[in-house]
Amino acid sequence: MGKNTPILSVFFHNYYGNDREWMTYFNQELTLPFYLFYNCVADSWYRIMQKKGGSGEQEPVTGSNLQHLYKKESTNKGKDIGGKLVLMDTYLKMGVQSDYILLLHDKHSPYHTHSNQWKKDLFRIAENSFQQKIIDLFNSDPQTGIVASKNAIRNEVDNEQKRNAYIDSALIQSLKTKYNIQPPGLQYVAGTMFWVKASLFEDFFKQNPPLQIRSELDSGNVTDIDGPTITHAWERLLCWIVTNKGYQIRGI
Repeated sequence: MGKNTPILSVFFHNYYGNDREWMTYFNQELTLPFYLFYNCVADSWYRIMQKKGGSGEQEPVTGSNLQHLYKKESTNKGKDIGGKLVLMDTYLKMGVQSDYILLLHDKHSPYHTHSNQWKKDLFRIAENSFQQKIIDLFNSDPQTGIVASKNAIRNEVDNEQKRNAYIDSALIQSLKTKYNIQPPGLQYVAGTMFWVKASLFEDFFKQNPPLQIRSELDSGNVTDIDGPTITHAWERLLCWIVTNKGYQIRGI
């Protein structure tokens, strides 16, 4: 790798276990030098059963592009959003420097009609065949702040199911005011898997401690079927942090 090769930090939240398989996946797919920030949900039923069956934690797989593994454990508070905030806190405390951050988690969506295809669409951004294309998107337009699967990009204005839950409800308005996030539009990445310019997250979370935000998230396997939740609001806000600064979300 040349001296100008971008450095990537991967934030991966794991609820369903199978750690060795995931670490092998990252080493096979990621072509850039990368740091892996890996959060495990300690009280996940799946992880507990795997440990009882003798297939729990194993020695991590190392690879030529893996620079360092930072492994954390947490509860499932805030689901994958909470886990990614745990990893953002670790990233800042370790003083890691990256060009990009890639947010991922082991996606299972019983609420999505085509769950397997949805997972495949979200994970395409981690496949080695797409990584140079993603870097090229960032390089071709300095105002590109986020790159995600084009099938995951949504606009809250078009979200008929949730109506105005994340547009003008008291909850979303209070969060936008509290954190000074007033995006020019309401585009976001459903599923919270995307590449982001690291400096944009660094600037925001140095001013707004990730663990403090996480403490406000919902506990348990929360859904927003019956109304907006703080956890699902942050699914939008993590993108609006970026668009609030005048950057754009691009699809691939």
